[in-house]
Amino acid sequence: MTRKPALTLPALVVLAAQAAAQPNMLEEVVVTAQKRTESLTDVPISIGVMSAEALQKTGVRQLREVAEFVPNLTISNGNDSSTAVRIRGVGTNTRNIGFDTRVGVYVDGVYMGQSLAQNLDILDLERVEVVRGPQGTQFGRNTVAGAINMITTRPTDEFELELLGEVGNYDSYRVGAIANLPISDSLAARVSVIDHARDGFVDNITTGTDHNERDGTTLRGQLAWRGERVDVTLAADYTESDRVSFFGEAVSDWSGTVPNTEAPGRFDIANDVDNFEEREIWGTSLNVDVALGDYSLTSITAYRDNSIDRGQDTDHSSLSLLRVEYPDAYEQLTQEFQLFSPDTGRLKYVAGLYLYREEATSSRRAIVGEDIGVVFAGLAPPLAPFGAAFTDTFAGTFGDVDTDSWAVYLNGTYELTDRWTLGFGARYTDEQREVDYDLVGSVVDLGILTVPTAAVFGVAVGPVVDGLTVLNFQDKQDYDDFSPMLSLSYALTENSNIYLKYAEGFKSGGFNVDFVSEALLADGIDFDPETVESWELGLKGESDDRSLRYSLSAFYMEFQDYQLNQFIQLSNNTSTITIQNAAEVVSEGIEAEVTWYPTASLLVNASVGYNNAEFDAFPGGGSVRNPAGVGADLAGNKLPQAPEWSSAVAVQYNLPLASLGGELVTRVDWTYTDEYYTTEDNVEFANPGSPIVWGKVDSYSLLNGRIGFEASDRWSVYLWGRNLLDEDYSFAWPSDFLGTVANFPGDPRTYGVEVTWRL
Repeated sequence: MTRKPALTLPALVVLAAQAAAQPNMLEEVVVTAQKRTESLTDVPISIGVMSAEALQKTGVRQLREVAEFVPNLTISNGNDSSTAVRIRGVGTNTRNIGFDTRVGVYVDGVYMGQSLAQNLDILDLERVEVVRGPQGTQFGRNTVAGAINMITTRPTDEFELELLGEVGNYDSYRVGAIANLPISDSLAARVSVIDHARDGFVDNITTGTDHNERDGTTLRGQLAWRGERVDVTLAADYTESDRVSFFGEAVSDWSGTVPNTEAPGRFDIANDVDNFEEREIWGTSLNVDVALGDYSLTSITAYRDNSIDRGQDTDHSSLSLLRVEYPDAYEQLTQEFQLFSPDTGRLKYVAGLYLYREEATSSRRAIVGEDIGVVFAGLAPPLAPFGAAFTDTFAGTFGDVDTDSWAVYLNGTYELTDRWTLGFGARYTDEQREVDYDLVGSVVDLGILTVPTAAVFGVAVGPVVDGLTVLNFQDKQDYDDFSPMLSLSYALTENSNIYLKYAEGFKSGGFNVDFVSEALLADGIDFDPETVESWELGLKGESDDRSLRYSLSAFYMEFQDYQLNQFIQLSNNTSTITIQNAAEVVSEGIEAEVTWYPTASLLVNASVGYNNAEFDAFPGGGSVRNPAGVGADLAGNKLPQAPEWSSAVAVQYNLPLASLGGELVTRVDWTYTDEYYTTEDNVEFANPGSPIVWGKVDSYSLLNGRIGFEASDRWSVYLWGRNLLDEDYSFAWPSDFLGTVANFPGDPRTYGVEVTWRL
């Protein structure tokens, strides 16, 4: 089949054609969408793109590191089970199987799933695209804040072999291989693998174990057949990681009221047990492109299986008070069909049908330790003498959430004149979610009375069945939504365009399948959908000599019935986990990105983002940590993890060394993240009147660099460093169930050497 493969995502497929004539000209960037080829500057979407070269030159190893270089994008660090991706200040982690993400992560058109599957290894990618704003008429699964699309390198008809080796401090290593294997004129395969590990840099002084290590393996394989009218690509991938994870350095005791004295040093903790995460992610997909005369049809069939088992010391101390263990698992089957219009004429469009089925299971236990009497002395004094009787008892949640969704969508353009282009789109979504949820707990016989373990910690309790308290909840909810999109573009010149875009988005409701109180359960654990309206004004272009490319966008987004997943500390050293439609949110700001070649050998990249994301209305949102008290109105407060300013500057110089048959490459990357709050309360101390600093991340800058030699396309060797100035910074201030407040420090200076050989 001679046509270019049709896009299966809104993903803008960036094709780089090396510019001839002038060596300092930017590569010509074109996009193919709806079975047609356009310049990136013509597309009315705010999008950040990191090419394969940019990923390699910046030393990005996992998806979360991409956020350092893309304005108005943040991805949480530290652990994989609750990864939170935010675009324009809006996003969430999905440690709860009944609560979806706001930013979808895709690989080659396939939705990867919830938080545990979002921080992926960077392996054999052609590029990573960050698409901002609602993307329902573009992507198969609606995403209210945006989407990240990872596009792999496809099999070709030429033999390729690439070997990679890397070593660094903290006993880190990274080894990998990529092989492209032409089998016949119409059949080719591509296989890639990466294995990496790094010691942790957080010392558990109680057990002697280093926390926050990395240890994972990713494999990917593709088999592609190209026919006269039909193209078929079969793909499979597998990721596993088994690591001593990290959930923060305690800055207080277990109660959150006394400064931590057990391990007050930077990169020290004093847990009585080691945290762990065991993650397995795998899936297969079948992509079929069929030419139907002037039309074309694309089918994407995919199966995903994601699971994680997590263990954590909940009290963050050397005392054996409370630990949690919970495995979560997701099975997902998707089918997408896209019909592309002819590539001629003024009207061009793609019509899609998307089918989605997910089965999610969760099994979580909070297990009581032998020193729990210390907690009871403050939490429930009459129980303090009986603490030993509660040892190894538990409170648990066991739940299943099934999701069935289908959607139809249309996205297209109509050329009104040679300069004016109208964009249009719409999506209708119908989704059904069903929950079967049990709150289960031990019953402790104290002789004079029996005490449910769950009740001690404020968790809802049911009748006793076979020696355990069991409270079952079942429900089924249906949701539907119609989301339109409209844009208008004007070509200022042959190389520059301005556009105005309006789009709506939808995120379905769900269920709070977590540790909840009786009051929350009585009110119902379901929550309603949220919607967003987004306006965007943008300018994109290139200079006439194509040494400069620029983009600028301004946006305004209004969220209604904003779903908020809160870990709320109560006044009795217990917590409750809520999901409620409690807020209206406004996110507004700008993004600007520039790529410039001042000379043939010097490259400058610069980007900046401004984002004011705040609660427009949030009555009753305040927690016990708020100086205004529980239930305070949080209207005007900033969204958590939403810095106002973010920026990045990169300078790369390529010095040709003809006598050595290659070039010396030097690159420096500087990134800046503004200060931000980590809770909805926007506090800077653990509690009103407390001396414990907690809740606000200071602004920080990071400097990365690399220098190396590239011998044509055959081999290269680089020295690299990240956080070269060894900046002492933090990126989160979490709290835990009993009240412990903690700090997430950023990575210290890391460095190493990387060697790549290609055949």
